[in-house]
Amino acid sequence: MSITVLIPTIEGREDELDRAMCSAEGQTLKADAIHVDYDWDRVGAAATRNLMLQDVNTEWVAFLDDDDEFLPNHLRACMRFARLTGVDVVYPGYETVGEDPVNCFGVEFDPALLKRRNYIPVTTLCRTEAVRAAGGFQEHPDENGDPCEDWGLWLAMVEAGYKFGHLPLRTWVWHVNGGARGRHD
Repeated sequence: MSITVLIPTIEGREDELDRAMCSAEGQTLKADAIHVDYDWDRVGAAATRNLMLQDVNTEWVAFLDDDDEFLPNHLRACMRFARLTGVDVVYPGYETVGEDPVNCFGVEFDPALLKRRNYIPVTTLCRTEAVRAAGGFQEHPDENGDPCEDWGLWLAMVEAGYKFGHLPLRTWVWHVNGGARGRHD
């Protein structure tokens, strides 16, 4: 089972990107590829991820924001869970640096809840073809008018019949407001 890690970034976040890259490179299950792409035109992380997806030739894709980090066993634990359950999307638990804005640890997948609110952060492991077939990241504005492109993708994948599973293990670190100098998402 092959994996590509995708990390979109913007200029001025080199320290955060270095931390994210080190965490992706330091996995106990090595990724087949790690792609970093600079969003020079400031089109947003979602559009950058969609462009990056065009070059992925692995069965699985792991998404990581440039200001977050994988714990060393992230890819191994997510891949094992995917193999054991047959899901197309694995959303693991996370540790937070800052206040948790989602608080989804232990929340089993519930499509009705997902239609009301996005409780699945972007740091997931997904079948590449499922993401592509669902149309990639797409806007689904939240109550604040934020585009929530990951939520749009999750809803499109649910509509297409893809399977989601929550791995109740904390496998990554969410640096909440980690990009206070200019959030990318």
